[in-house]
Amino acid sequence: MNQAVCICTMANVYDEYVKNMPTQLSSIKNLHILVDATKAPDYSKGFSYTEQQVRELLNFKLEVSKRHYWNSYGNRNIIWFYAHFRMLMFYIKNPNFEYYWFFDDDVHMNDWNMFFEGFGQDTNTDFFSYFVFKKPGVISQPKIPVMDNRTTSQHMWFERFPGNGDVLPKEITEYFGSFFPVVRYSNRAMAKLLELTLSGYTGYGEGFVPTTLNLNKMNLGTIIRNDDKSDYFDTDKVNIIHKGTKVNWSWI
Repeated sequence: MNQAVCICTMANVYDEYVKNMPTQLSSIKNLHILVDATKAPDYSKGFSYTEQQVRELLNFKLEVSKRHYWNSYGNRNIIWFYAHFRMLMFYIKNPNFEYYWFFDDDVHMNDWNMFFEGFGQDTNTDFFSYFVFKKPGVISQPKIPVMDNRTTSQHMWFERFPGNGDVLPKEITEYFGSFFPVVRYSNRAMAKLLELTLSGYTGYGEGFVPTTLNLNKMNLGTIIRNDDKSDYFDTDKVNIIHKGTKVNWSWI
């Protein structure tokens, strides 16, 4: 499978991250380190980019709305809020992979090889995220769990997305959400997201991506189900740790 594996980090932690990278991860073919150099614009290690470069490449002129729930403190820039933008920037510069994995730099695993092996035969899913879930009443994507009252946000997640400043195609009637520390896109999913972005559509990444891909008949998958197990690997043997925690369904 022709795939890129990308770790998303920042200039001030790049050296430390690379120094402590586990052998299983560092030996992976087509490994790339994406470096947000917004605060260090002359930085040149890894696949470096700045917020201004992302804006120019995507022709994006908007600011993150201070009235949006996920920008309630008003200090989120477009790299955080529209997390798929940095991924699209990598895609534009590297358009020929079949699949694109992106991991936050605070994601750790005890067995990276077993994790990737679990997805080796899946050539039908256009978008995976750690969790993908849907609004109650949505019929599409039957394998995607419905948001329920066992989660922390419950019904409020879809009261917060779409939110102020989100611009989605008017024909959308089914809404999806996700949790983004681990994602995988097919090439055609990346191409469609780029087309939508350049056409002026935008929104909080964790909702915008699965919602618009579903509208465009893409197949969605969740890495972890709502029972905290996976269809792709044994969760008793592969532990995904994010910010020092094994995140479960109730966390959402």
